[in-house]
Amino acid sequence: MTSELRLGSVVAHGVGGPETGAINIIYSYLLSEFNQDHYRYIWINQVGEELNELILKAPNNKIHINIRYPVYEDFDSKSVDEKNRIRLDVIHTALLQLAKDDKKLDVQKLEAIRRKILDHNFSFEFICKSFVCQKQLSRVASVVVCPEITMFNYYVMIEEEGKIICRLWIYSGLTDIICFSDFFSQGKWKGDNELVITGKVKEVEISIIVNECKAEFKNLTPYPKPPQFEMMKSDISKEEMEHAHKEWMHSLPPAVASVIRKAHN
Repeated sequence: MTSELRLGSVVAHGVGGPETGAINIIYSYLLSEFNQDHYRYIWINQVGEELNELILKAPNNKIHINIRYPVYEDFDSKSVDEKNRIRLDVIHTALLQLAKDDKKLDVQKLEAIRRKILDHNFSFEFICKSFVCQKQLSRVASVVVCPEITMFNYYVMIEEEGKIICRLWIYSGLTDIICFSDFFSQGKWKGDNELVITGKVKEVEISIIVNECKAEFKNLTPYPKPPQFEMMKSDISKEEMEHAHKEWMHSLPPAVASVIRKAHN
């Protein structure tokens, strides 16, 4: 994934919010797959009549698109499929507008991306990163993400000579790929039967035992549960979330925690 797309809105009952995480990552991967990743960052913003439509190119190969799009007052109560299709249409319409001025973008490929998303009914699985076993080069482990509008499900998939021999669910996280970089972006094989997965946040160590196709989680923190790992789960209660957030704040250096508290206020 070399191009990152984000969808937002500045109107009441707009298409933005946490649920856009799924369509964001789907588009980001498919823009790369179809060689339409000419921009490192694309921000598409649904605006109202009070703001002008615009296409603004920024430094570092970034672009900002304001697009006027009809507002549905009942948007929040629409079905998942209806929300997905509306968000797809906003993004596709914005990219077609960009393609009018930017000939690097291929309209036929943009149409193909849209068709593929509809053909797959917004259901995709993307490989985040793969780890080749150096003692058995035909054995490859991959962390994969399946994005949904309410959560991102992460799996570990082990392949042997291209055939899947193990597939394990490991996490349901918030709708942002940051969970991958924080917890699952680093992998180290121990021999040819165990893969140890960690991330930038050193709270959890996940051992994948290949011949048993099981995952063992090791808490690396002094807390009963790793705070940030828990806090970023999508499948916990409000009370569990608040407790995890409290312990996460406690785990931070005092100066950093103070800044965060001030920002929240």
